[in-house]
Amino acid sequence: MIIVKSPLRISFFGGSTDYESFYKKHGSFIIGTTIDKYIWLSARYRPKILPKEHFIGYSKAEVVSSINDIQNPLIRETLRHHGVRTPIDFTSLADVPSRTGLGGSSSFCVGMVHLMKKLDGKPVNKKDIAKTAIHIERNILKDSGGIQDQIWAAYGGLNTITIKKNGDFAVKALPVSEKFKRELEDSIVLIYTNDQRDQDAIARSHEKKDKKKILELAHRAYKAFLREDIEEIGSLMLEAWEEKRKISRIISTKKIDEMAEKVMGIGAYGVKLLGSGGCGFLMALFSPAGKKKIQKEFKEDILEFRFENRGTEVVYPVNSDV
Repeated sequence: MIIVKSPLRISFFGGSTDYESFYKKHGSFIIGTTIDKYIWLSARYRPKILPKEHFIGYSKAEVVSSINDIQNPLIRETLRHHGVRTPIDFTSLADVPSRTGLGGSSSFCVGMVHLMKKLDGKPVNKKDIAKTAIHIERNILKDSGGIQDQIWAAYGGLNTITIKKNGDFAVKALPVSEKFKRELEDSIVLIYTNDQRDQDAIARSHEKKDKKKILELAHRAYKAFLREDIEEIGSLMLEAWEEKRKISRIISTKKIDEMAEKVMGIGAYGVKLLGSGGCGFLMALFSPAGKKKIQKEFKEDILEFRFENRGTEVVYPVNSDV
């Protein structure tokens, strides 16, 4: 039995510039971090004495004789990609609901890739895991979306991601002080909108749109991070969110707009909706005093978290490599 956990992420700047239709022309620059909320996956090849079937457990349970009969496309195609023939037991758990804008589906895929490589005793590294997950989601499954989520889940950390026009990418730690990291972490509030929508339709709405302003704001925000100026980061985050809302009318909703307006009225430095849009978590930056007010107002819907910097990792057996 092998157990792998892969983190979820919050993206500060540059989201939607990681779509192939954009970065192939302009490149991409993204600032974000992973958090201590995870997708947990476990698997083993079945002992020979058990029935020669595959047990697949996620939000539902499947027992099938062939990998090709698995109904969940992501699980089916990842197992097929790794050439699984031996009967397997596979289960999954998540720390947050699905379709909440935290990159859960890509964390799931990254975790599966990592899990299968470890189960087969193959060497692994973070870049290979990310690239394989990107290939499965974007080329095999043909799901709409970018490539940042797979990179965040594989690498972990408070980083920048630079994507070249040829699709190659580089991950670098954001060069800020440990003191500022704690201040930034403490300033963030994640508020659940309690909505879920068709994320693939929303992701498709991002294709072939002009996002050069979003890319420009990401570069401006990087300088604000270097100055360790949370108020300026919040202001730029709000500007970037307003720019992203122009991509499609389904990026936001009346409910989300009203929540964002209320958050800003309480004193946030800035606010944005995480993910491709339409549902999930609002992220806002606050002063310590402002954070107390927002926690009182939205206490039932706030997700408590801390930053994490390890990325996908094996948690059982203990002391395993990456």
